[in-house]
Amino acid sequence: MWILSADIGGTKLALAISKQEQPEKLINELEIASPQQSEALFEAMIEGFNELLQGHEGEVVKVAVGLPGILNLQQGMVVYQQNLPWRDFPLVARLQEVYPSAVIRMETDMMTAANGEYKIRHFEQETLIYLTVSTGIACCSIHEGKFLRGAGIPGEVGFSLTTKGAFFEDVCAGPGLTKWLQEKTNRKDTLQQFFESYYAQDDKVVPIIKQWQQELAQKIHSFILLLDPHVVVLGGGVMNHHPQMVSEIAQEVDNCFTLPFFDHKKGRVQASINKGHAGLIGAALL
Repeated sequence: MWILSADIGGTKLALAISKQEQPEKLINELEIASPQQSEALFEAMIEGFNELLQGHEGEVVKVAVGLPGILNLQQGMVVYQQNLPWRDFPLVARLQEVYPSAVIRMETDMMTAANGEYKIRHFEQETLIYLTVSTGIACCSIHEGKFLRGAGIPGEVGFSLTTKGAFFEDVCAGPGLTKWLQEKTNRKDTLQQFFESYYAQDDKVVPIIKQWQQELAQKIHSFILLLDPHVVVLGGGVMNHHPQMVSEIAQEVDNCFTLPFFDHKKGRVQASINKGHAGLIGAALL
């Protein structure tokens, strides 16, 4: 009995297989480039699943997909994606044709990632916020095991404003931080190189990274005051590859709680447990 999971992005398809009794344990996975034609994208996913199934006898009981963009979950439809070709694409129905005996699940990639972090911690009644800092910034909230969906498109915190008057994402996501550092230092380093300079206590880089950490910390501080989550998980490529940043941002968040009756809100910020597999594991656990 097998579960197939997919995390579909604008540049790559991440696919995995796991057993029904242990969906969080990925037995095998692969990555392939994301075709930019509608049918080709679907076919590439199916071909990847077929490759993963080779040598594994038994029935596919679930296919679960996390993907970006606007989804109609009731109709199983991918409505629109900024960096992928599907437009009003009936993904659930198409997958059901290929896997007629399987349960088909579709969800936004932010929610699959959050779902994996929630369930890997064995949460059931708790509240969790998952914040991804990568090419962009977004978040997902889960309360008592259910996604907080609001009026339909929640979690777009990347478009809130910073103290610099710009969108949060334009300042604090990977590309925005890189641009900020390049402009202030007059260097063309990559973000990885800038972080290495920070670790080496480069006096031109350290103040900028500290200001970036404070921007993130102040935003997270407001999340904690608003929802009082048990955990705020920092994920995404920037955080997953730089655990020291997670620790330092967590300390900055704690420093925001200056009133003694808020001491109990300290220690809420944690690193992702699932790291780069968050989307695949979370999809399998839907």
